[in-house]
Amino acid sequence: MSLFDYKYLSQTHLKGLNEYKYNAVDTSPVSIYVMQPFWNWCVEFFPRWFAPNLMTFLGFLLLVVNFVLFTYFDFHFTEALVLPQWIWLVAALCQFWSHQLDGMDGKQARRTKTSSALGELFDHGVDSWASFLFPICIFSVVGKGEDGFSPMSMHLLLLSIYLTFIDSHWEKYNTKVLFLPWSYDISMLIMTLTYLLAYFFTPNAFRFTVPILNVSFIRVVEYAWPLCGVLSSIPISIAHIRESYRTRKGYNRTFFEAIRPLISPAILFVSSTWWGLASPHMILQKQPRLFMAAVGTTFSNIACRLVIAQMSSTRSEGINILLCFYVPIQVMSVYGLFAERTEMILLIFYNTFVTLAHIHYGCCVVRQICNHLKIRAFKINVAAQNLPPAQAHIKH
Repeated sequence: MSLFDYKYLSQTHLKGLNEYKYNAVDTSPVSIYVMQPFWNWCVEFFPRWFAPNLMTFLGFLLLVVNFVLFTYFDFHFTEALVLPQWIWLVAALCQFWSHQLDGMDGKQARRTKTSSALGELFDHGVDSWASFLFPICIFSVVGKGEDGFSPMSMHLLLLSIYLTFIDSHWEKYNTKVLFLPWSYDISMLIMTLTYLLAYFFTPNAFRFTVPILNVSFIRVVEYAWPLCGVLSSIPISIAHIRESYRTRKGYNRTFFEAIRPLISPAILFVSSTWWGLASPHMILQKQPRLFMAAVGTTFSNIACRLVIAQMSSTRSEGINILLCFYVPIQVMSVYGLFAERTEMILLIFYNTFVTLAHIHYGCCVVRQICNHLKIRAFKINVAAQNLPPAQAHIKH
């Protein structure tokens, strides 16, 4: 296992994790009055030996199943109307149970008295990659073209989701409090419903004109999706951060240190959009799934490192090392230094590299924390259940 023994975390990180206490606020009516009572009921059906992190990981694997299915049957987002009907039902079930497992993992941790900093890191780390897997599967319902989303629209919609995700952790990096967004549970339920409607009525169910507005429903979704997500998160986060400075309840960092976590996401968002717009070989239009996978996986690595920084109360990194490989490929591609085939090969190569690098990072960090805390990621220490519950990872 020496391959996964690389020490990504410093002793300062580990010491910070020792002192970490989970501090989150969830005011979503859907979460409080619908989902949490449902999760409290469902979690009782799980045996107490079932590790919370295993629930998190299984929920993530269900999203991977969806991604693999749609990648195989609809690689270029063009086959929505001819996909096998059973795919929509499988997608709905995977989506639904992934959401439920993600909601129950923290409750299982509290129930079994096995809460830890690893639990929250595992949860949010998986969520950062899921922020790519959730919507890219939904794109197959709509497809691309005149009656669907253009590849650039898909890319920008994904960026709006990444922005809201990184925003919540940037907010906690400055305020010490994680304010859970209202949009999360609502969007999860909407996606499940979308797959079910596609199963019972085919994707044609979404191809209609909205009365009064006299525009297609898909065009409404295309503009409402990012606006609702961004407007319901960023202005509120800025207000919370300003309030934390006023009351001095946050970290009260300098301006540059406060925005430091946003440097890597900004570089990723701007450079990838530039590549998608300026590629002489139209790489985004011809290989949208590969293009968006490269951006999504890079983003997940950036987000995971921020989660560790805010949990350990350490300084966020400035520029993610993966960008040092990704950005040069983009620049050379835009300036026409590669033939079309070479550009596509480099995109495939980077996807393979960034996926393996991100998996290696995740495995090494989890092992390092497990060794430090003397726990196991996917197995509950029965003796630990007799101890008082820890303060960390009590999600929702």
